[in-house]
Amino acid sequence: MRRNKRFVIPFPDGRAAFAVQVSRRFDPAAVARLLGFESPRPTIYVTGGAGLMSPEDIRLTQGIVERGLARFAQEHDVIIIDGGTEAGVPVMLGIARQRLRARFPLIGIAPLERVKYAGHDNEDGEPLNSGHSHFILTAGDEFGDESEMITEMTDTLSGSGQQPALGVLINGGRIAREEVYARTTSDKYSFPLIVIEGSGRFADVLARAFYAGQADEPDVQQIITKGKLEFVSINAGPQQLYDRLAAHFRAFKPARQEAG
Repeated sequence: MRRNKRFVIPFPDGRAAFAVQVSRRFDPAAVARLLGFESPRPTIYVTGGAGLMSPEDIRLTQGIVERGLARFAQEHDVIIIDGGTEAGVPVMLGIARQRLRARFPLIGIAPLERVKYAGHDNEDGEPLNSGHSHFILTAGDEFGDESEMITEMTDTLSGSGQQPALGVLINGGRIAREEVYARTTSDKYSFPLIVIEGSGRFADVLARAFYAGQADEPDVQQIITKGKLEFVSINAGPQQLYDRLAAHFRAFKPARQEAG
């Protein structure tokens, strides 16, 4: 069994990625060490559209992902976490990392029983994207089962406040909506969120509610009331997202560490 051991996933295009399988009860610090992350790093989780993201939304969003988000990660030594599969936002990030010949860690986190890769022949599984450098494969047979791991790893990899951590929402459906609610309204984990307005679906629902100052849906109302939200229009281009991320990093103040 590979559980709780690091292994390598080879891809048909010649690329390879480090991976680890984890059980439902996991220690995120141990997972980070297994993947080779010993010190806190700035971390961005990206949530949003996957298989249901339309080709037009992908076309409109690819530039801001590549020249805004991925370029920033490369130039500022940032870890990016996403869903890791061959669909939507993870594909755009994987392509961007390859085009830029970037070296920033791109960690895909997905439920083991919903994916397939060399050595894990899951007939109904989604392929993993070869542009990623690392994968964390969680217990679970539904997309969304990995959400807790994404939250925990974002906090752990950033050193629980020692380095900046935030989220980016691009497009998104039900799962992204649930993840945004959990990560912007929780008393334990509440990350700032940059919403890419114009990327479609839930990102645009959230933008409309924010500008209106109210929402009919209770969860959306909680997000716009409690969340630390910023909006970047897709029409403003990649540089605005890059600049907004840079402003977050400049304004970041590390959490105070208690004396031992």
